[in-house]
Amino acid sequence: MALRDPVDKNLLRMEARRFVNRCEGAISSIERADTLREVARLATSITLPYSLSEDYSARDGVRMIQTRAEDRARELINEQLQAYIRAEENQREKYRRAMVDAWANLTGPLSHLHAWAQSKLVAATQQRR
Repeated sequence: MALRDPVDKNLLRMEARRFVNRCEGAISSIERADTLREVARLATSITLPYSLSEDYSARDGVRMIQTRAEDRARELINEQLQAYIRAEENQREKYRRAMVDAWANLTGPLSHLHAWAQSKLVAATQQRR
């Protein structure tokens, strides 16, 4: 594609705007997600097309998706940990197993949060004792 052609430039610009709008839609879906599985799925659902790889707005859209997905995953993990801390003594192990199972969904760009969540669980366990 010749980038000196004004028609091609306009087509790329239009495609970039469409892609950014899709990214904004994915971000709003991530904000409404209530499980880690859904957040992880939405974080990897949109990939940057090669034709837009040099467009800054398109790359920013992907970066914003990943940033918002990470923030939402941290919020959900903190909610799980608060429920674990407030749980009765006999229910705590059940909560712990459910959290660890949910954290198995942290894959792709969110995989680094698994270690973070484990450290938060250790801190919450020590706080509870």
